[in-house]
Amino acid sequence: MKFSAVVLALCAAGATAFMPAAQPRFVAKLYANQYGKYDDQLWDIAAKKDIFAAWDPEAPRSELNFNPFERDETGNAADCSGY
Repeated sequence: MKFSAVVLALCAAGATAFMPAAQPRFVAKLYANQYGKYDDQLWDIAAKKDIFAAWDPEAPRSELNFNPFERDETGNAADCSGY
């Protein structure tokens, strides 16, 4: 009798694994929908020089404040939105 009660309790506890996860009540917005200055335009050396001239290294990186000539650890350059 005790064995069947334990088995029943384990089956009931394991059934929650097949239940959908509870949805969060709110969703935090992680990124603003801001685009770079040269989105939908030619991202050439003149555009990169313009972004570099306006770059403030002391300010936090954003879509409008980044070094267009720096590369990440894999060698990829940023696009016109800084990512």
